[in-house]
Amino acid sequence: MREISEEEWEWDNGTTTRMNKEVFLKKYKSIILEWASKNESLIIKNRQKYSYGTKSTLECINERNKVSQAIQLSRIRNQGGIDLKTADRLMDWGGFNKFPLRDPNEIIKITSEAFDFVEQGDVYQGIYKLMLINGVGIARASKIIGLFNQDKYCIYDSRVGTALRTLKKGDLRLILCPPGRLRKGDACSNKKWAENYEKLIWTLEVIRDYLNEKSHKFRIADIEMALFMMGE
Repeated sequence: MREISEEEWEWDNGTTTRMNKEVFLKKYKSIILEWASKNESLIIKNRQKYSYGTKSTLECINERNKVSQAIQLSRIRNQGGIDLKTADRLMDWGGFNKFPLRDPNEIIKITSEAFDFVEQGDVYQGIYKLMLINGVGIARASKIIGLFNQDKYCIYDSRVGTALRTLKKGDLRLILCPPGRLRKGDACSNKKWAENYEKLIWTLEVIRDYLNEKSHKFRIADIEMALFMMGE
């Protein structure tokens, strides 16, 4: 049996200690910056042409922003959570069937608890809380959090994961790839996906700051939209 390196052991830590942001950046920030520099023109170009289906970029951005606003307004109406109507609207926008949890009170309760974690700075616990709902994986859960605040968070789906497959330290991919309709992706526990979502946010923060220093006014969501196109 091949001996597992210390780095691999630390990375594959679903049931042990999570890597914190300070350690993650110390180990991988230089690699992320190198990747961002190499892919800078691709990121900018693909953000400019963000679209899905047969709709224009402007139509897609407007639709996305309207769903984001619906989440924010629903949270105001519902003690910090989102209601079933809003969740269904979000799933429809994302190409999914209706939201798996159909109890109107329970969905408000669980999403409120998830957002409480997020607003306390613990995105890991927030997204993990959502994935405890039967039928909610990382793509659905990250749409809820990502569209709530596009300045700070993002969607994590197979296209984003595919675009980041070349972000590696040696043979080690920094961000795993969620499965999609036509992509097998990686097999992970919910805890592992929650860890990867946290690391994805840290990674995109580095890329955002790198681009903003070059006068590109990108949010975390703008980087994600570029990756969505790059991972087509």
